[in-house]
Amino acid sequence: MLVMAGAAVVVHDDDPVSAAPRDDIITAALLDDEPDVSRSAERAPLPSEFKAEEQVKDTMFVVAPIEVHAGSADSSPVLASIDEGGTVDVTGKTDGDWTQIVHKGLPRWVATKSLSAQEPPEPLGTAPCALGSAVESGLQPDTIRVHRAVCAAFPQVTRYGGRSGGGEHASGRAIDIMISSDSGTQIAEFARSHWRELGVSQVIWRQHIWTVQRSGDGWRPMSDRGGATANHYDHVHVTTFGSSGTG
Repeated sequence: MLVMAGAAVVVHDDDPVSAAPRDDIITAALLDDEPDVSRSAERAPLPSEFKAEEQVKDTMFVVAPIEVHAGSADSSPVLASIDEGGTVDVTGKTDGDWTQIVHKGLPRWVATKSLSAQEPPEPLGTAPCALGSAVESGLQPDTIRVHRAVCAAFPQVTRYGGRSGGGEHASGRAIDIMISSDSGTQIAEFARSHWRELGVSQVIWRQHIWTVQRSGDGWRPMSDRGGATANHYDHVHVTTFGSSGTG
């Protein structure tokens, strides 16, 4: 028998020391042995660790205010909202009327109807012109729409012709946009492309005319009337329906 001072360990020569259980980590450590621990399996990523940026396929435009949902259902929790006019990254995944987006680094869902692949057009100006509204006196609502929209989009124009003379001008259904440079072509095309919102029925510029009734014919040449003003080389003439614009 061996007795060690200051210790409570007694070892008999005829008693072998029992082997420490393999699952007793402390005992195994004392015996300078490694416990059996598996390191082959890695922890599965949590949803918060989803690398959503790697799933982005495209960008879409927000054309109406939208609520950001956790899942693709109205009953799913609303986590945020996005105002009209911005853009969102999309993953390319859809579920019925829902589109998956990446919001703050995580996959979320929004109503597809509020998104568009095409950039929406800039809203037309509707505020009174910074140059003043004296020219609007006596003009019809559609003609006022044209004046304000052109004034906002083309601030380089400083002169307009309103209600004067006879015909369409006398009834307030026409306005002259005084310009002779190539910017007039842009203005003429602007009025033509927004005819529905502005209530435009006819545009004349540089001896060419376009009308809603014959829109399929595009710009049609006009006969020579004898001068720059008569042939509309120094102004764009816009006639309106009066009060039918949707803008």
